[in-house]
Amino acid sequence: MKRIFAIAVALMALSCSKDNPYHVSPEDLVNNPMMIAKTTITTKNGDFEETVTSFRSFAVYKKSDYERQSHFCAMSGGKMVYDAFMLSIYFDDIEKMKVGDTLNTRRFLFSFFFSSDSRATTYTYDGKIKLAAKGDDYVILHFDKVLCSCSFGDYLIDGYLNCPLFEEFEVEE
Repeated sequence: MKRIFAIAVALMALSCSKDNPYHVSPEDLVNNPMMIAKTTITTKNGDFEETVTSFRSFAVYKKSDYERQSHFCAMSGGKMVYDAFMLSIYFDDIEKMKVGDTLNTRRFLFSFFFSSDSRATTYTYDGKIKLAAKGDDYVILHFDKVLCSCSFGDYLIDGYLNCPLFEEFEVEE
């Protein structure tokens, strides 16, 4: 009877951890690509239908040019002025964060690198960004309905992003 009870408790614990939205592994994202963060674009001028894109390059750096702050940087794969954007976030030291913690954002930038319009940049957002998982060489961030609005329109980022984790940004010479 004790053995059956122990197995039942172990199975319940395992199933509860799977229900935890912050228990996400890199394998989960490979097996279920629908979980990967996507950006839904709604332009203000209505020239383009609602577009969905994703980040092409992204990384988290343990150390940044600001003391005791880590840095996340991502670039979209867009080719048009309205879908070629970057996201830069400085936040409290990643090594001191626990899975499930919300990023304490210190500096935030969402901007369009092909645009000469200064209004196509925002320093604020709505929604939450949480640490969903971390390992020695990766960090999974959960973008929970993160909305960035600027002169181009509304950009809603939602889902998980498995980011490589580096010590610090290295400039190639």
